[in-house]
Amino acid sequence: MKRFEMGKHLLLEVYDCTFEQLNSTHFLRNIFTKAILKSEMTILNEYTHKFSPYGVSILFALAESHVSCHTWPEDGCLSADFFTCGQNDPKIAAKYIIENLYSEEYRIRVVKR
Repeated sequence: MKRFEMGKHLLLEVYDCTFEQLNSTHFLRNIFTKAILKSEMTILNEYTHKFSPYGVSILFALAESHVSCHTWPEDGCLSADFFTCGQNDPKIAAKYIIENLYSEEYRIRVVKR
């Protein structure tokens, strides 16, 4: 059976972020939207949820697949995944997120699927 590459799945963890950044749906929605558009991906729909007492989850349905983000403001960390098919580069989006969270401690892994 011939196999083909379905896409790239980038996994991102970012540490040492501020509580305020990670607990703001407005801030996170803004930087993730800009990151997705910088990667030339197309947003079809989005869902944002703010947890009580803190934490945010955001999901973006893309024409190219999806992006998700989950935060733990009390621990200063965020995890996100970018699954893309086609020629789009999810590293562009990940680097934009890291730059806007002003973090020097992060981890990126890319899985071919």
